[in-house]
Amino acid sequence: YDVLREENAMLRRVVRSMQSSWESQACTVRRLERQLKASLAKEKREAQELQSFVQRTEWSLQLMTQRALEAESNVEKLKQEIFILQGELESSKMENENLKAGQTTDLGAVKHNIDFALQNLHKVITSANWSIRQLASGAESLHFVAEVLKSTGKISEV
Repeated sequence: YDVLREENAMLRRVVRSMQSSWESQACTVRRLERQLKASLAKEKREAQELQSFVQRTEWSLQLMTQRALEAESNVEKLKQEIFILQGELESSKMENENLKAGQTTDLGAVKHNIDFALQNLHKVITSANWSIRQLASGAESLHFVAEVLKSTGKISEV
């Protein structure tokens, strides 16, 4: 009977020890689960922030591309206007030479042509200056986007 009592006491100690060990392991599991959840939430936030950044960058790139295309279109229009004005300038030069040679022409028409050519030349110059500023702005923006994308690449590598 005493042997059974001792064996029973020993088994109770083993059971208590195992329960204590189990409780300790359960606490460790709960702590690790909390850490895992926090880590997953942090990674999710970072992924969302990165995606948002990429979307903003893509939008900026599209906007800058659109502005660059518009500027190129304006440059083409200005080239056409310059070509037309050069023709008018040549015509005015020929009329001027004819006047110097003593041929009679309508001075009012010549003055009108010169005034018209000057007005168009001023318009072309103003438009060209605007287009140049737009192109410079677009180039600066594209450079900025390139730097941002380079940084994004480095961030994604990390």
